[in-house]
Amino acid sequence: MKVAVSSRKLFYPLVFAIAFTFMPGGGLWNPSATIADSKAGDEPKTLTILWTNDTHGYLHPLYHKEIDEDNYLEIAKKEGKIGGWANLATLIKKLRSKAPDSTLLLDAGDTWHGTGLALFTRGSAIVKVMNALQYDAMTPGNVDFLYPKEIFMKRVEESNFPVLAANMYDMEWGDPVMKRYIIKEKAGLKIAIIGIAYQWTAKTGNREYTEGWSFGLREDEISELIKTIRAEHNPDVVIALSHMGFAVDKKYPTRVKGIDVIVGAHTHDNVYNPPVIDGTIIVQAGSHGKFLGKLDLKVANKKVVSFEHKIIRIVAKDITPDPEIKELIATEYAPFKDKLERIIGETKTMLYRRATYENTMDNFITDAYRAMSKADVAFSPAWRFGLTILPGKISVADVYGMVPSEEPVVTFTLSGGNLKAILEAALDNVLAKNPYAQLGGDLIRFSGMQVTIDESKKFGKRIVSLRIGGEPYEAEKKYTVVSANTQIHTAPTAENVSTTSKIAVEELIKFIEKKKIIAPKIDGRVKIVTDN
Repeated sequence: MKVAVSSRKLFYPLVFAIAFTFMPGGGLWNPSATIADSKAGDEPKTLTILWTNDTHGYLHPLYHKEIDEDNYLEIAKKEGKIGGWANLATLIKKLRSKAPDSTLLLDAGDTWHGTGLALFTRGSAIVKVMNALQYDAMTPGNVDFLYPKEIFMKRVEESNFPVLAANMYDMEWGDPVMKRYIIKEKAGLKIAIIGIAYQWTAKTGNREYTEGWSFGLREDEISELIKTIRAEHNPDVVIALSHMGFAVDKKYPTRVKGIDVIVGAHTHDNVYNPPVIDGTIIVQAGSHGKFLGKLDLKVANKKVVSFEHKIIRIVAKDITPDPEIKELIATEYAPFKDKLERIIGETKTMLYRRATYENTMDNFITDAYRAMSKADVAFSPAWRFGLTILPGKISVADVYGMVPSEEPVVTFTLSGGNLKAILEAALDNVLAKNPYAQLGGDLIRFSGMQVTIDESKKFGKRIVSLRIGGEPYEAEKKYTVVSANTQIHTAPTAENVSTTSKIAVEELIKFIEKKKIIAPKIDGRVKIVTDN
């Protein structure tokens, strides 16, 4: 078995761009570092943390273009597909077998949703695979809540491992909804594991599915919880499983003390060199099963004294799939195989998602919505997850990878002024300097508008020009809008709201079948300028 270990320089998307070596509060970029001194005579013990994050339901290998991989067609031709849980399983089992009594297997969320198979089984297929791999704990990501509450809670009950969320509360009673933390014994060490779900879950998903639950950063509550854990359990190590995003993870230790390691998720960062901020090591391992994270801690006298870290690239052709997990996935996939593998058309260009402002996949989706509805404007969420589709045949599974949801098509009207305000707010989610104000990281996707942006301006002033249908927008004019999977139609300013009986993903399948061949491209619907 060959396993590729990545060591190339960490790339940050625009909103997370940072260019320094030493960080405030004693932070260092280093894949292996000494961060505290152990007392003479103390023999450090080793704890290994293996983890996954943001796998988005991709049990099978896939193509996946990163935001900085402009030559991805060449990479894909050379490397082939990445990820796949049977391949992850091979590596997990091999690494765990070396030190079973000192190895943890964790997941930081966005795991149960994102593909046709995940959707059709409502996440059950993924839970079964995680159970078979004997995960120790996970925290749910925002997309894990894209099922009705009773289904989400059923997945939690089916999990043979604790699903943790210390920042998730019942709004009526004020009680925690989930288990907040656990204590594990490994390598003769007592380990506290806390879960922190995505702070904006209730605002960014289907609000019906999280009604009555509140989330948030909850710095005060988490700080008090850590104090309680340390007082009552006296752990050697405190680990936070976080779905807050990398930028937030880096700010959190400056305000919440006592966390030794943050195993992060949400922003899909390939963190090759983890920062250490105020004594907290912060890691994340990309997305879609492209990497397995591995962190080896040396612990002595209730302190992490040093660590070694790597994220291991999962190249499907270089790994022999684990037979047990391969068979389990095949069993779960079998009832849906014929439906998902049906070929419905062809693309002449590569369909990819990861881009801050514009990508071919969402250009196609929003253009299709607008063409089907004859609306002036179309919106689609700024999802970061999803496969890359190379030029060639398109299957039903590919479309569910683009839009893994059964949400209906919704039409409504908004004024030009409201549309501009929506875009300004969405831009602030991308460009806000305070990580706590960022809801996403990419701009909401749209069709029918051409927007010119000055990133240097302040909130509310960043849109230099807005054209709708090729003409300058009119603030008072009413425009027809079509959308799916967004909450824009629930805004008080939306009028003439009509929830159709058409399911968006099914309409996209029909659209491709009718067109037979598509060739989406980057057309400059977003332009960036600087006012010097």
